[in-house]
Amino acid sequence: MRYSAIVCCLVLIIQGCSVLRPYSDSSLTGEDAMCLGWLENIESSLDEYDINDPGTERIDGFPQLRVNRFLASMSERATSHSTFAEWLEQMRQLDATAKKLEFSNLPALSRQRLVSKIPGGYSLEQALEQCGKRLNKLSLHTPEHKKRLLAQAQVPDAYQTWKRVVGVYLLMRYPAAVGIENLHRKLDASFKIPLEKLPQQGKLLRYSPPHTEPLTAEQIAAMLRPAYDNPLAIPSLTTLQLQRLLQHFAPVWEIDTRNDNDKIGSTGLDNEGQPRIDIKLPVVYVAHGYARWQGRVVLQLIYQIWLPAREKTGKLDLYGGPLDSIIWRVTLNPEGVPIAFDSIHACGCYYLLFPGHGYRAITPKDGAEPVLSPKSIATITPGRRLLLRLQSRTHYLQQVSFIDDNVEAADRSYVFHDLKHLRALPVPNGAKRSLFGEDGVIDASERAERFLLWPYGVESPGAMRQWGTHAIAFIGRRHFDDPFLLENLLDKE
Repeated sequence: MRYSAIVCCLVLIIQGCSVLRPYSDSSLTGEDAMCLGWLENIESSLDEYDINDPGTERIDGFPQLRVNRFLASMSERATSHSTFAEWLEQMRQLDATAKKLEFSNLPALSRQRLVSKIPGGYSLEQALEQCGKRLNKLSLHTPEHKKRLLAQAQVPDAYQTWKRVVGVYLLMRYPAAVGIENLHRKLDASFKIPLEKLPQQGKLLRYSPPHTEPLTAEQIAAMLRPAYDNPLAIPSLTTLQLQRLLQHFAPVWEIDTRNDNDKIGSTGLDNEGQPRIDIKLPVVYVAHGYARWQGRVVLQLIYQIWLPAREKTGKLDLYGGPLDSIIWRVTLNPEGVPIAFDSIHACGCYYLLFPGHGYRAITPKDGAEPVLSPKSIATITPGRRLLLRLQSRTHYLQQVSFIDDNVEAADRSYVFHDLKHLRALPVPNGAKRSLFGEDGVIDASERAERFLLWPYGVESPGAMRQWGTHAIAFIGRRHFDDPFLLENLLDKE
């Protein structure tokens, strides 16, 4: 019996290793073997220093691949040779982006050691591409790899179930429902007041994007149409095309400003590695993503601002604290017409949905908490921009309106920075580190509300967090980067 038990354990261990090292069964030689070893060494070094990008998910045994919620959803389409190959390539690119940022956050000696072992005399970027493609080619022709990837390429949700169990979530959701209803009523009230009649506590400051020539609807459609010509029909645009779309749909931010905590700035790290906001340079951090809409993949444009703090009203203020951030997102249909606009604070709080022309908000199909949808937004015509009005101190979004695209009307002009740069910020000593912790949370931004709201399973409620880790509901489970989010919340009129 004892011998049989030992044999069974050994079998399980061997099976476990084969799951973690799918390439071990392949007769890897030459540069293939060197590539695998080098990529695994990078991951070992990242693990050694607890450096892990939480906005993407590693896939055990495939060191060249990572997945996010969108790509996880596309596994259902990766059935043919061409679609599976494209899916692998998309995950490889996601991994390469994350690894470059993580690599820059390693200590200098560790980086030097890994660079000295790069196969083929490539640069870091070239090695990530060439080695990733080599391993992908092996997986493409290995049925067992495909089976494993389709099963393993998943992203866990951003909720901690054990907290819900311990916190008696089944009972606590009832007072949460009352609180959410009261909050929605409060937030909705300002959208019933015309922009010019909203109450002010300070001076209104407007931040406008750099002035560019507006695009016509025909130009946008012509830009997007050929972008879908790939096996998975994911709109693939050039850097210049993305820049033009981000500039075209960029909003004007208008903030009721009492003090410096109400001013937009650039995000950096101080000598101790703690976050700081430089209000001398107004920055809007931008990115793009994808969603699923009625059987198609659609493009999303993401805009994020950072402010020094949500100023506390006193010692009993549970929601105030260092750092505040608001995210605005535009979702375009395949012709480039907005399906919807939505927004959250970077804590995942205060989700607001604004249907585009021809769409309406519906009762959520996912069974999670109700969504506040204060108004729909008409088609944006050339020469006009959306203006987002933010309240002083809380930075609640109070109103969305149209404004003529006149750069001279702005108090300040902002610049665009790539959102991914927040994952590798320079520290004054010459090193780099991510603004976010391994769990995606900025510890310096934690709020006292976490002691009250922990039973709902959200990690550190109220704290600012990284893209890809935004839980946006206390009742049920809902994520801002869920590719099916809008399908659950919208319908055509």
